[in-house]
Amino acid sequence: MRELPPLEQRSLRLDNGVQATLLHDPQARRVALAAGVDAGSLHEPEAWPGLAHFLEHCLFLGSAGFAEVGAFAGYVHGCGGRYNARTLGLHSQYYLEMPARELAPALERFCDLLARPLLLPERLLAEREVLHAEYLARCQDGDSQLLGALAGLLDPAHPLAHFHAGARDSLEPQSPAFLAELRAWHARYYRGGNLRLLVCGPQSLAELEAQVRAIAGALPGAAPVPAPVWPSPWPAGQGCRRLELEQPARRRMSLWWVLAHVAARDDPALELLRQALQRSDAGSLLGMLRARGLARSACLELHPADAGQALLALHLELLEEGSGREEQAAALCRDWLAWLQAAPERIGAPLLIENLRIGQAWDEYEQAPLERAAHWLERWQRQDGAELALWPEPPLHAVLGEWLQPLVQPPRLLHCSRDALPGGELTARFPVRHRVLPQAGLPPVQSAWQALPANPFQAPVFQSAAEDWPVEWRSTGAALLRPGQAGLLLAWQAAAPGMEAQLAAELAELALVEHWDTLAGEAQPFGVACQVSSHAGRLSLCLSGPPAVLSRVLALLLAALREGDAACWRAAWQRRRAAQAQQILLRRLLAQPAARTRTPVVDEDALARQLVTLDTAALAARVGDYLAGAGLCGWRMGKVPTAVLPLLQGLGRPAAMQSQRQPLSSEHELHLGIAGGEQAVLLRLLALPGDPRLEAAWRLLAILLQGAFHQALRVEQGLGYALFSRFVDAEEGAELQFGVQSPHASAPRLQQAIGDFLLGQRDGLAGLDATRLASARRAALDALDEDSRPLRLQRAVTAWLGGRPGDWLERLRAELQQLGTGDLFEAAQALPEAGWRWVISR
Repeated sequence: MRELPPLEQRSLRLDNGVQATLLHDPQARRVALAAGVDAGSLHEPEAWPGLAHFLEHCLFLGSAGFAEVGAFAGYVHGCGGRYNARTLGLHSQYYLEMPARELAPALERFCDLLARPLLLPERLLAEREVLHAEYLARCQDGDSQLLGALAGLLDPAHPLAHFHAGARDSLEPQSPAFLAELRAWHARYYRGGNLRLLVCGPQSLAELEAQVRAIAGALPGAAPVPAPVWPSPWPAGQGCRRLELEQPARRRMSLWWVLAHVAARDDPALELLRQALQRSDAGSLLGMLRARGLARSACLELHPADAGQALLALHLELLEEGSGREEQAAALCRDWLAWLQAAPERIGAPLLIENLRIGQAWDEYEQAPLERAAHWLERWQRQDGAELALWPEPPLHAVLGEWLQPLVQPPRLLHCSRDALPGGELTARFPVRHRVLPQAGLPPVQSAWQALPANPFQAPVFQSAAEDWPVEWRSTGAALLRPGQAGLLLAWQAAAPGMEAQLAAELAELALVEHWDTLAGEAQPFGVACQVSSHAGRLSLCLSGPPAVLSRVLALLLAALREGDAACWRAAWQRRRAAQAQQILLRRLLAQPAARTRTPVVDEDALARQLVTLDTAALAARVGDYLAGAGLCGWRMGKVPTAVLPLLQGLGRPAAMQSQRQPLSSEHELHLGIAGGEQAVLLRLLALPGDPRLEAAWRLLAILLQGAFHQALRVEQGLGYALFSRFVDAEEGAELQFGVQSPHASAPRLQQAIGDFLLGQRDGLAGLDATRLASARRAALDALDEDSRPLRLQRAVTAWLGGRPGDWLERLRAELQQLGTGDLFEAAQALPEAGWRWVISR
């Protein structure tokens, strides 16, 4: 039996009422802090919609102990840390990840931010514009449109029916009444028994407790605020409804129920149901939906409405729109849920359920510290207990049957997306045309559901005679995987890159991704992981898991390339482009080939035309020819069975990974012509690969410039609400990236601001003091020793795909230790001579 991750846990209740959970992770190199406030958007006063979300933003604008507006961001970025926050309906959450040595000063600043924000009117006014820009971007988001339309169907007396995002016309930072309410709301909820603090790091539990008692014990104390009493969110007497939204190219439908919410029961039951939804074999819900051409994916989403109620949504991504198809899909969902409820043990055997729990625990444990702390904090707040049950035991089958009972009833709401609704009315806050109709009964269906076997990979593993691995292939890196596992990384590289190679590689990637989706529900509980990507005509596949099952899983995956349906690949390519078009503008830029490769940019329209003109046989042939003619590079980690070798026959010729060196010109602009009311600009500064000294200098510059970039463009100039600066460890070499999205500034204005910032910071490095340099150096070294196993594997894979030597990380560490102020100044001076790539939305 596999074991849960090695974490020790301790729960505290401080004298001021704050609840604390301490987690000792002996393998960690970083510390994660997460603070939860038991109040969110649903608790805010009706007079000021968005107040809770606005306060979350404003806590980062200076506190009594660290008054400068950029003090917190400057400290965090200067140490190589990260922070984030979000406002939910019933909770607000704040997260901070820092090097482990920063535990005490990080905790001090974190608590000061929470307890003693300055909330200065002039700073609040500027931040309101940021919040308003976020609101405008969310108006184009399909999920926000759905929730906004759903609010109109709920009981007006329940706060879920109200607007909570916040906008320019709902917040008045210069109004004395608003300022008084903002400060009073903070004083009421951000203290004592309403606060939870989660701390995870490599320090002993005794050391963590000493720091938490000394620092968090000084937070203001108070008893928990009593939970308000609200009516049921679904109006009494309102029958089942059908909600249609005008969302072109969005093939989504949802079923919604109102549940009595008991977190200690619901969370583990919901996780079991989620795992059951991941199945896609012939006897599963997803397998049945796909076989009948109705839907390709399904997921669950829980929206707590108060301490005892919740809305549960089952979202389906339809294969195509059509009258009656939604009812058929909904009927299948109802029939499947009734089948499960009648005999809850069908959801899985005890051994499988325990495997699911342990697999979930390891997946969470291997996340980056900030993300996993955020996940655990949210679970703790939902559990509503004094102690966090980190990985709760699965519920008994009787409890699961009770939980499933309401889901057997007809859903209160059936939501469908439509390409057009000419007669629809616009919703108020997230404008989308909609129509509400009574929902008739669902049709009967015929189905043959099957319980999931205890282990779907118990079939005999295909064996072959011992064979020698290709001499060109690499064999190291077992320490990058979980104990007892093995891994195989394959990379196909076309001999002649270009548009045809890129199309073939991306279609092959989509074929593998689609097929992995059909296997993941069965494979992941047993520790199998798969990552597929394509880049500039190269296809890579990284498969890891117990050695005994690798051959079987790889055979099933490669069948998608040998026997797959090219029509499905075409549809998947189109869905990917449609999904990218729905992202915020800055993310759409990052998804463009121009932002991901240094090779000449392939015309996306030309790829689309090829997809239309080539029939399925020609598409399949193109992928087959690409694989047969490509160089196949391999890297095996651990004891990979030789049974995988026969599976690769005819799929490429053994080759060694080659270093990539692309010529870099001085400056280039690419305007993508993305329509919209906002503007986004991405600057990529490119360095040639193979120079560890230059890459080390750029890693330090990224740390030193990050906080200053945020301060200059977002805080001082107010140019954008979505912006970032970062170092990117790409296959083709190191990059510095600077991105900004603005609702009002033009592209030339954004380019000028980025350019002026780089020139100014280049000159400013001449006065870099030893303390800041030492802090940045430690942060860069920490990043190379990241304690997240997936990130370590990703970094090693990126270096290998870039053709870098096996000792690349050791070379980087050595250069980072030696670089001085003069070296950084020289690297900054050379930035104008680096390869500049501007990617501009329009």
